Amino acid sequence: MIDVANILFTIRNGNRANNGEGGRGLVTVGQAAKFFKQVSNYDNMFGKGTRSAINAFNRISENDKVFRGISKGVKFASEHINPLICVSSGINVLTSEDKQSAIIAETGNLAGMFAMEGWMKKNLDGIVDKLPISKKWKPIVRGIAFVIGSIGASTICYNIGKKIAKNLKEENDKYKAPAFPPQNNNNFTPRNLAFSA
Repeated sequence: MIDVANILFTIRNGNRANNGEGGRGLVTVGQAAKFFKQVSNYDNMFGKGTRSAINAFNRISENDKVFRGISKGVKFASEHINPLICVSSGINVLTSEDKQSAIIAETGNLAGMFAMEGWMKKNLDGIVDKLPISKKWKPIVRGIAFVIGSIGASTICYNIGKKIAKNLKEENDKYKAPAFPPQNNNNFTPRNLAFSA
């Protein structure tokens, strides 16, 4: 059965890359590579076609430095998706005008995602197995539930982080001393600058 979660994550990260999150581009490539590698294991026309394309790419990369570099990059991305997601969040922080707020929000985003995914990896199969649905649908339900849980938790924690960052910024702004003390024109006393002989 094709990993539905990987397909959905590939689409989501592709959309995020298109919407200005450059770091998500490598994540999309890695997840797409995982998908095609999985498809290549199937004994059908799609599997055979994908295997042929992968084998052709590998043959070219053996004799071409550019293709060899691309091949290594794609392989690295497919094996390091979560670290690349962390790098993407780091890029979001570095390119943000308000880095303090961005780092708090992105930390919430990653914490929510990893915590929920960790919980689902331990518990989701048991929950799905108890559902009164056909066995062939269970992997699809599991994949969709995994994506909804991961995205939902990361979004909620990201928004919590943004709220905390906003409150912290407002508190910091209250205690910032003005660069110059305000001038009170009512108490201004003109001085005679003329010197007597």
